Order: sequence, then structure tokens, then C-alpha cells
Amino acid sequence: MSGSTKRRRRRQRAAGPSLGYDHAPGRKAAAPERRWKRARALGFACLVLLIGVGVVSALVVGPLAWAGDLWHEVAPGWPGGGYGFAVSAGLLFPASLLLFGAPLTRVKWKTDKVRSLPWAGLSLPGAALAVIISAVAMQTWHPKRSHRYGLCSSVGEYCWISGRYPYVSLVGLAATVVGTALLITAYGLYDKRRRAAEPAATRPSTSEPPDPPRPSCPSRT
Repeated sequence: MSGSTKRRRRRQRAAGPSLGYDHAPGRKAAAPERRWKRARALGFACLVLLIGVGVVSALVVGPLAWAGDLWHEVAPGWPGGGYGFAVSAGLLFPASLLLFGAPLTRVKWKTDKVRSLPWAGLSLPGAALAVIISAVAMQTWHPKRSHRYGLCSSVGEYCWISGRYPYVSLVGLAATVVGTALLITAYGLYDKRRRAAEPAATRPSTSEPPDPPRPSCPSRT
């Protein structure tokens, strides 16, 4: 065996351990971090599911149980009777959604959880008002025909309401559409005034940028 072959084998043996590499320190912690993120996402999904189930349960047990009493006791003495009551509920429904959604735009759980809690709490009255109005509106919906109760169910008050105030559901729906249009118009006017009150320096420029200066031709000497 020649000396060059021995030298070559010695170099390969010496270079063998140096070819191995250690994992970066952050790679070992990547797997637990991913598991923690998945666990947080799963926990948040479960929380949202529980909140949804709670809202539906509250809607069934709470407002739906006494929404019929509101029609019996409040609607006859309301200005305009049952139609005025439906118009008021329809106009208030978009406003309740606005009261519910506007505080949630300030909620930032990732950056500031302490300040997000009061804003989340401020959205609860709007949510409660929306649930109550929804329960009141559901009393005017046409129920499914059943063999036991016929067209009228044991929970809803459709027969009594439709008998005294025909087409009251359409009146409430029209009032909801009008209320939504009024809110959109009011927001458009507010946004227009806000932009007009901004100083000119902070307004976004709508004009096109000027053309870059053209290089002048060098004079020939």
C-alpha cells in the first residue's frame, strides 16, 4: 500500500467526527412551542363553542320564555300598538349590533389583555339587547304545523299576534332595513366630516406624484 493511500485514509478518519453537526438550540424547543400553540387554539375553539351554546341556551330559556308576555303586556299600550312595537324593535336591532360590535374592535388579546377586558365587557349590553329583540321578533314567525298544536306552538305567540296585528313581521323587517340604512348613512356623514376636519398635512395624497426630472443633455465642447 502506498503512502498516499494511507494518508488519504487517515484524513477521512480524522474528518469523520467533524462532519457531524449539532442541532440548533431553537430546534429542540420548536416542537413544544407548536404543541402549546395548538393547545391554545383548541382551548379558544372550545371557549367559543361554550359561549355559543350558552347564548343559545340563554335565548331559549330566558327571553323566549317571556317574550310572549312582552307582546301581551307591552305591545297593546305601546305608541302605535303592536305595529309601533315592531317598528321600535326593528330600528333598535341594528343599533344593538353596533353596540355589540363597536367595543370588540378595540379588543386586542395578543398585545394587551388588561385593556381588552373592559372593552369586552362593554359589548355585553349590546349582545343582551340583540338577544331580547331577536326573541321578540321570533314570536311573529310562522311556526311549523304540528299534529298536537296545529299552526300554533305551545311556546310562541304567533296566533295571538297575527290575529291582532296582521303582517306585523313584515313591518318589523322593513323597520330593520330602514334602521340599517340610517346607520350606514350616519357613518358615511361622520366619516366625511372627520376627513374634512383633518389637517391637510395628515390627509392621504390623492394626486399623482410629479414626474421625475429629466437629465439634461451635456453640452458638447
